[in-house]
Amino acid sequence: MLVNPQKREVKFKIVYHGPALAGKTTNVVKIAERRGKEVLSFETREERTLVFDLLTEQRKVGDFTLTFALYTVPGQHIYTDIRRTVMRGADGVVFVADSSERRLKENEEFLEVLAEDLALYGKDIKDTPLVLQYNKRDLPDAVPIEVLEERLNRLSRPSVPAVAVKGEGVEETLETIIREVVRKFRSVLR
Repeated sequence: MLVNPQKREVKFKIVYHGPALAGKTTNVVKIAERRGKEVLSFETREERTLVFDLLTEQRKVGDFTLTFALYTVPGQHIYTDIRRTVMRGADGVVFVADSSERRLKENEEFLEVLAEDLALYGKDIKDTPLVLQYNKRDLPDAVPIEVLEERLNRLSRPSVPAVAVKGEGVEETLETIIREVVRKFRSVLR
């Protein structure tokens, strides 16, 4: 977080994390589309995020302007260094899980990767604002929410079901992570 008390501005970094092709970029693109904004994006030929996607969102809280920079990380293991670089300075994380049964183990593994990525910068996943998004709820092999909660949400964090390609759950996820980040910020001020 970057605070400019003279201008009454606070800048936060929110990172969409998770396995490859889970829907991280789709979330950020849908948010941008609804606001008529462009996303700064770097993709490979397979349309996977190579470096990151970037979009900013602003809110007014009291006499402060809060800016939230939304980033995504590449989910492929070969881009570990890039993913870890993007994670530097993250104030909050949206973990995008693919709801299909065949990806359940990969989701679990990537939650461990997230904890490791945060630890590199002295952050504990237990103290970091985190929202889980259970994406691709429209798939025929989508695991029931109760199973996802049991297997992925061991920290009892807010979770949102979604179908990001249709824009379902995208705004709810964003609003939830913003609320969690602001709550953490307020607790630091006390």
